[in-house]
Amino acid sequence: MVQEILRQEEHARSPQWLLVDTFGELDGNYTIVDWGGHPKEFLSLDKAVKGAAAKIRQAVTMVARSREPLTAAGAGRHVEVYPHIVGARLHGVQVWSGTDDQTPPPRPRVGAWDINLTTLTALGSPEWAELADIPEEQRGQERSLANMFAQVQTDEGELIAMKRIIAAVPGSTYQGIWTVHRRDGSSFRSHFSCRIYEQPVDGAVHRIARGISQEVATGSDGRPEPLVLLEHRLLEADVPAGEYRALINLRNLRLIRWVHGSPIPEQIAWRGIADEPAPEVHPDDHRTMIDMAKGLAKSSTTGRLRVRGVDGGWVPITARVSLVAIDQETTAGLVKFTIDR
Repeated sequence: MVQEILRQEEHARSPQWLLVDTFGELDGNYTIVDWGGHPKEFLSLDKAVKGAAAKIRQAVTMVARSREPLTAAGAGRHVEVYPHIVGARLHGVQVWSGTDDQTPPPRPRVGAWDINLTTLTALGSPEWAELADIPEEQRGQERSLANMFAQVQTDEGELIAMKRIIAAVPGSTYQGIWTVHRRDGSSFRSHFSCRIYEQPVDGAVHRIARGISQEVATGSDGRPEPLVLLEHRLLEADVPAGEYRALINLRNLRLIRWVHGSPIPEQIAWRGIADEPAPEVHPDDHRTMIDMAKGLAKSSTTGRLRVRGVDGGWVPITARVSLVAIDQETTAGLVKFTIDR
C-alpha cells in the first residue's frame, strides 16, 4: 500500500507535455504556449527549461526534417516529440521528456492552422480537422474565415482578435481561449496562440496568422465558462425575421464572420469550399459596393447588390452598412441585409 502511494506521488510529479510553437520559422527562437494543460504566454524556452532547451531545439530540427513523431530512449532518458504541420510548415511540437522508468501522461489534443488575413481564408492541419470535427469533404483545403467562425464561440477578447484580423500587423501575436462546437453537438475549450507573418503567395505578399491550439479543461461543471461576445457590444436587439447580419473587413470588403444570433443564408455562397462557388458580388454592382463603403465616412449607406448563389446564379439583396468601431484606430462594417424575392 505504501509503495502504491509512493508510485502515485511520483507519477503526479512526473514531467508533463510541453506545447512549443515554431510557426515555421526554424530559427531556434521557440516559446512554450502550454505546459501540462496550463496555457503560457509565449514563455521563453531558455528561461523555462534551461537544461533541456538545446535538446528541444535539436528535436524540432529532426521532426521538421522527418515530418514524423519521434521517440528516443537511452542513457536512462525517454523523449517523445509530436509535430504539428500545416502545408510545408512546422507550427509547433509537443514534447515530453522523462526518465526511462516514467510513462508519459496522455498527450493533449492539439491542432495547427493558418489564417490568410489577405484573403480571409483558413487552413487546418489533419489534427485540427479531427479535433474540430470538420466535415471530411472540407479537410485539407482552405475554407472561408467566416466558415471557421461559424463553429466558434468567442470570448471577451474578440475585439482584440478583430483588430488583429483587420490591421494584420506583421510580428504581432495573440492568444485566447475560445469554445469550438462540433457537429455532434459537443464542444471544447481551445487555447490558441498565433503570430502574424508576411508570406509570398502566388507572386504577391500576403499576411498570414500562423497558429496552434490545444484543448483545455472546462469549468467544474464540465461546461464552458460564460463568455462576453463582441456582438453584445454591436447589437442590442434580436435580428428581425428575414434579416441577415455580418461583419466585413472594409479594407478588402471581405466577410469576416456572421454575427451571433443572425441566421446564415443557405442560398448564398460564402464558405469558400471546393464544392461551392467562390463568394462574389456581380461585376456590374462593384461600383455600388465601393460607393457604399466610401459613404460610411459620413453615415450608414444602403444599396441593392447581387451576390453569388450556391447554385452559381445571382441572388439579389438589399443591404445597409454601418461603421463599427473595434477600437479608436480600427473599424469594420456591419452589414444588415435581406434577400429580395
